[in-house]
Amino acid sequence: MKIKTLILTGLAALTSHAAEPVPADVAAALKRSADWHLAKPSGIPTRNWVIAPLYDGLLRTAITTGDPKYLAATLRFGTQSGWLPADRVYHADDHAVGHAWLDIYLMDPSKKERLSPMAERLSYIIAHPCTEAVAHGTKPKTPGVTISDRWSWCDALYMAPPTLARLFTATGDPKYLTFIDQEFRYTYDHLYDPTEHLFFRDATFIDKKTPAGKKTFWSRGNGWVYGGLALMLEHLPKNHPTRPFYEKIFVEMTGAILAAQQPDGLWRPSLLDPEQIPLGETSGSGFFTFGLAWGINHGLLDRATYWPRVIRAWDGLLTRVKPDGYVGYVQNIGSAPAPLGPDSFQDYGTGAFLLAGSEILRTLHAESKTTPSALLAAANDLLKSESKTPRAYARLVPERMDDLAWENDKVAFRIYGPALRSGPEDSGIDAWCKKVPYPILDKWYDQDRLAKLSYHKDHGEGFDGYHVGDTRGCGGLGLWIDGKLVTADTYQSADIIWTAPDVAEFRALYLYPIKIDGKPVYEHRTTRLRLGERLSDITCIFSHRPTEPDNGPKPMENFPYDIAVGLNTQNKGAKITLAPEKGYLAVYEPLEGKNLGTGVVIDPSKILRVGQLPATDKGGKNEQVLLFTRPDASGKVSYRSGFAYAADGEITTAEQWTAFLESQFTR
Repeated sequence: MKIKTLILTGLAALTSHAAEPVPADVAAALKRSADWHLAKPSGIPTRNWVIAPLYDGLLRTAITTGDPKYLAATLRFGTQSGWLPADRVYHADDHAVGHAWLDIYLMDPSKKERLSPMAERLSYIIAHPCTEAVAHGTKPKTPGVTISDRWSWCDALYMAPPTLARLFTATGDPKYLTFIDQEFRYTYDHLYDPTEHLFFRDATFIDKKTPAGKKTFWSRGNGWVYGGLALMLEHLPKNHPTRPFYEKIFVEMTGAILAAQQPDGLWRPSLLDPEQIPLGETSGSGFFTFGLAWGINHGLLDRATYWPRVIRAWDGLLTRVKPDGYVGYVQNIGSAPAPLGPDSFQDYGTGAFLLAGSEILRTLHAESKTTPSALLAAANDLLKSESKTPRAYARLVPERMDDLAWENDKVAFRIYGPALRSGPEDSGIDAWCKKVPYPILDKWYDQDRLAKLSYHKDHGEGFDGYHVGDTRGCGGLGLWIDGKLVTADTYQSADIIWTAPDVAEFRALYLYPIKIDGKPVYEHRTTRLRLGERLSDITCIFSHRPTEPDNGPKPMENFPYDIAVGLNTQNKGAKITLAPEKGYLAVYEPLEGKNLGTGVVIDPSKILRVGQLPATDKGGKNEQVLLFTRPDASGKVSYRSGFAYAADGEITTAEQWTAFLESQFTR
């Protein structure tokens, strides 16, 4: 299907005197923005929808320029994320990272761990679909159902369908395409305006008008749909019976999108009322530019007719990028046209820009000839070359019972996840006694899983010989209720935060087996470990609700219980130091022939008291040492915990360890 003619009035200037982009300049612009963005981590969780278009853009930048470092960066994100979708089971936003994870899987189908998590999630949804006709602005009737359990907002058409289409390519199972057809049609029937050929963002916008009385069609919302159609159609078979339906939508939208393009080549946040916010916005414009170029490259749009419009759009996008590569003029997270400026910045804005430029390189027939397998091999070589470089690093490890592990050049830790809920482990912190400065987590987990070399034995780099069980381990916490320590089980959910290589950071959510005022008690824990440090910075907030993405937890007021932060001894006769006046607890003892010091540091003024709990294990080895505190005025509990393993040669005596801990409060 091709559009051969286009009737537009008043916009003829858009198609005149547009200079052809120079491929080297396009590639340079892509690399400049990708490099800038990778050097300036946004602090977004690595499985969040906000960052998913950046992954899409980085992958396509790697493929079209032939530069493997952008694929290597996305590989690192995938590994850190455990190749998992985000945590909300039915929410389309939480399936968006599947585009990148599955694109990488398709480069090397032997890596089933890159396929399984997404396939399991979407297969579960298909087997247990939400059938209520949910809509924004209307409370669902079915208990437990939310408005986001179906694709009830147009953004969802970018997030989920391309992932499902890739699952079809990866598995050959038609159920994924059947589900796309069912749910896409649902969204189309509810939100597509057959007169304007655009999508309302959700049902609350159908009757909503702009200040000038125009229908409200949000630029980025329609950009999500248009870009998502392109990404989905790439994996929809040419002979699939519903393909004409999607192509028809794409072509119809193209006419409406071009009618809304402004003389500067860009699109305003409100498509039918450009004067509502009279600034060219980058994310919607980027997705439109990507879609238009993609339509030309895949035979849906006539090149002679539409290529000048793509050129003008690209020229407009370049005015939104600072000389260093900073992609500005991106409308912030929202659902409707909203103000923006030159410093407005989001991961998806850069992602849309990279998608657009990469597709333009293809249209110029200037994409790299490097095969995906060769590019992947080069990216793996880059990661291997970095494997001896010290860094701070955190990752989810679903293949090892949902562990979450983190490390730097001195120490390594892990906490336990949902798969161990029925075992003795709960919310304590494990210490991995590394004795080398380079990263070991990925290596040890892979060796344990693939080569059967247990990380519980020292193969030259250290080992995990620290016993946690149901204790607090190395700095875990619990609640002190009626003279007893009450602890949460393994984490409910967790997210790795995108940080620079000198900081590892993650968030974990715990649920306690009690209620306060008839409501559940959640602990929201943020852990941060900096390169060169031995102690993790831990901040906890207790709340009645789990955190919604993009919103912080609301702390409970007047929290009624003391909070106990603890250490666990490994042997009888361990040297225990209780120093509340100096703000620390310490344990020092032998571990497999070398000494290990563990410690907790906190503001001395926050300590209510200290104490010890006798060992309950059969050998009587695992005594617990506790300090008691309360949340501060902001509802937070903040402290530091970590260890020193004498085999690394830095801290080798009990006196050195306590002196180190004493120095840390004033740090």
